[in-house]
Amino acid sequence: MPIQAVEPRRLYRQIADQLRQLIDAGEFAVGDRLPTERELADQLGISRPTVREALIALEVEGRIRIRVGSGIYVTEPPRAEIMTAEMDEGPFELLRAREFIEGAIAAEAALHVRPIDIEHMDDVLRRMEDIPHPTKMTIALDREFHTMVAGILGNAVLVRCIGELFDQRMNPYFERLSSYFENRDS
Repeated sequence: MPIQAVEPRRLYRQIADQLRQLIDAGEFAVGDRLPTERELADQLGISRPTVREALIALEVEGRIRIRVGSGIYVTEPPRAEIMTAEMDEGPFELLRAREFIEGAIAAEAALHVRPIDIEHMDDVLRRMEDIPHPTKMTIALDREFHTMVAGILGNAVLVRCIGELFDQRMNPYFERLSSYFENRDS
C-alpha cells in the first residue's frame, strides 16, 4: 500500500477549536467581547475570511453571538450540547467548487441552448423577481435554474451533481454564512 499524503485539518476548524478552548478555559467568559475579526486575523496571521468561517462555525454551535456593528460576544453554551457533524469542506470551498463546475457547464450549455430552454430559464428568473429574498421559494427556484442549465447538456450525471452541490448549502453553517451575503439590506 503506497504512502498517501495526509491532509491537515481545515484552518478555519483549527481556529474555531482554539477559540472554543479559550472560552472553555475561562479566558473569555459569557458576555465577554472577543477581539474583532481584523484583530483576530492579525493576531493569528491568517486571512479575515478564514477567521469569519471560524466565527460562523462557533456561532452555529451557539458558543458566540455576532452582533453587526457591536462585536462578537461569548454566549451561554447550549444546555444539551448538540454538536453539528464536522464538515470536511468549508462553505468557501463549496462556493469555489460550484463556481468552477457551474462555470464550465454554463459555457458548454451556451453552445447548445435552444430558444425553449431560454424561455424556461427566463420564466424561473421572472418568478424569482417577485419574491422576497432569501426564502424557501427563492432557494427552490434558484436550484431549479441551476439544474436547468445543466439539463441543457442532456447529461443526468451533471444535473444530479449540480443538484447535490446546491443541496449542500442547506445546513445551519452555510445558511448562517449566506445570511451575510444574501441579505438585500446589507
